[in-house]
Amino acid sequence: MKKLFTLCLFVFGLFLATNSAHAQQKFSAEINDAAQTKAIEFGRFLKADKATQESIFIAYQEFYAKSETLNNIYKKGTSDYTDLETKLNQRLLSQMDEALTDEQYAKYLELTDQSGNQE
Repeated sequence: MKKLFTLCLFVFGLFLATNSAHAQQKFSAEINDAAQTKAIEFGRFLKADKATQESIFIAYQEFYAKSETLNNIYKKGTSDYTDLETKLNQRLLSQMDEALTDEQYAKYLELTDQSGNQE
């Protein structure tokens, strides 16, 4: 009886782990490809290491996923759309600021034509 109970707990644990792993793959292939392209592109221009490139990938993956959701929910040109778009862009900038060194971040702002938008 103990072994049966242990086996049931083990199977239940595997079930939970499988659902958790599946939830991490929630991004579409298009989003992953676009984020990977940006990570490689900026990684090359900014001379970033692998860990920094991974941070860039995650930032762009989130940005593209949330942008897709924004486009599906709100009509472009509305005030809600503009407000959320601004918040998404600020979130991306803050993630990039955290991931990059000061020199790399300044170069990133130049590459993305945002250097005039910052302090």
